[in-house]
Amino acid sequence: MASTNGRFEPSPVEHVAVNLAVYQRLRDHLMRGDYAAGSVLGIQELADAFGTSAMPVREALRRLAAQRALEPMKSRSMRVPVLSEERLHDIRRARVLVEGAVTEWAVERMGTAEIADLRRLARRIGQSLAHPDALSVWVASNQAFHFTIYRAGGSESLLAMIENLWLQSGPCLRAARALMRPDERPPVELHAAIVEAIERRDARAARDALERDICWSFDLLLAHGVASEPAPARQRRQRSPTYA
Repeated sequence: MASTNGRFEPSPVEHVAVNLAVYQRLRDHLMRGDYAAGSVLGIQELADAFGTSAMPVREALRRLAAQRALEPMKSRSMRVPVLSEERLHDIRRARVLVEGAVTEWAVERMGTAEIADLRRLARRIGQSLAHPDALSVWVASNQAFHFTIYRAGGSESLLAMIENLWLQSGPCLRAARALMRPDERPPVELHAAIVEAIERRDARAARDALERDICWSFDLLLAHGVASEPAPARQRRQRSPTYA
């Protein structure tokens, strides 16, 4: 914001809109696990992909670094943090603590329409897990399912914390998907169990099922001893997803 001769002059709307759009798109890609742990994100590469100048990309990367979804490098690029056993345990504990608490709060606040939405999303998640080519449907439906609950919890402060934790969890989910075999699919019944517990207004049961749903990917990685997903041998940077 600028001030000239005592007059208030707001920033151009276009500039703010572009900055926000770039941040939201990168945030969504990170949450979905489109970037592998250890991927280097170059400012100019992303600017070219978005069709923008470097400035909104730089601002988005700084914001994401403040949320611990990225870490700065000496080259002024940003890197998706590598996975380590310590990091996996840390994110897992934080998610269980915060998301579990918000779920308990949401149980008494959710209405009939919201519960119906959860039931529909739970069915879609189950159907998508039965079809390997429906990965994007699973990812989107799973996110919608969880955040329907978290928004009902009524805490904007904790909702922001949960979004940060999901940003940090994206590479973990990606690595877990790469390891999944038919017998290591996410437990389909957990989403249905969460919905049933909410319908009964059983906060403890809803939290227990949610915690198991959170933990499966972290437990899978820890069981396999996964520290990080190796970067492609012929390049240090990961090609950006398509920004349509």
